[in-house]
Amino acid sequence: MTGERAQKRALYKGAIFDLDGLLIDSEPIWRWAQVQTLKEAGGVLTNSMQLETTGLGLDAALKLWKIWFPGAALEKAGIQKKLEDLALGRILQDGKAQPGAEQTLEICRDAGCLLAVASSSSPRFIHAVLNRLGVEPLFRALVSSQEVEQGKPHPAVYLAAAHQLGLSPAECLAFEDSLHGLRSAKAAGMACIAVPAEHDRLHPGFAISDTLLTSLEDFLPRMLATR
Repeated sequence: MTGERAQKRALYKGAIFDLDGLLIDSEPIWRWAQVQTLKEAGGVLTNSMQLETTGLGLDAALKLWKIWFPGAALEKAGIQKKLEDLALGRILQDGKAQPGAEQTLEICRDAGCLLAVASSSSPRFIHAVLNRLGVEPLFRALVSSQEVEQGKPHPAVYLAAAHQLGLSPAECLAFEDSLHGLRSAKAAGMACIAVPAEHDRLHPGFAISDTLLTSLEDFLPRMLATR
């Protein structure tokens, strides 16, 4: 009995989630929006280029785009608005939760975890997506990398999310689908469950995750036990 009680107490107090590609199946929509936006600006994105920027904040992605397309018109405000308008239009019409996302949120909530989002997307986008999924009331904190000094893979967005929950990084479990996001969470001092896209599952960089899943459908309550 004592061992069972100890195990029940040894749970993470916070669960911090990435958004795009993890809770919502939005990465194909973002890739489409990026192609359209960059084409209009004077650049042609390839699949390999898009994979390199997956999980990055806009500032970091823009740095790469400016290197790849030095003659393109890449003014941040205009690019951000165009990207978000295109992506939100599609997501608000057709956006769907990733398999197992709602179940995972319920497991974490029922275990008493405080929930947060730590995303590279803008606050406007985060609110719109969570409203689309009908899960915004579950979250205690919503943090965009645009609100901190640096985006992923810098740890600032995860540290800010933990701070808003009133928890230390060690008390939080992060959920990520991208390598940049995983590095961000680990740099913040958090345990991280990684759920990489199919094309990334064999990438050796995901070896730093604490648990590697092929889908959130495979997430189990026992995975909330602290390491």
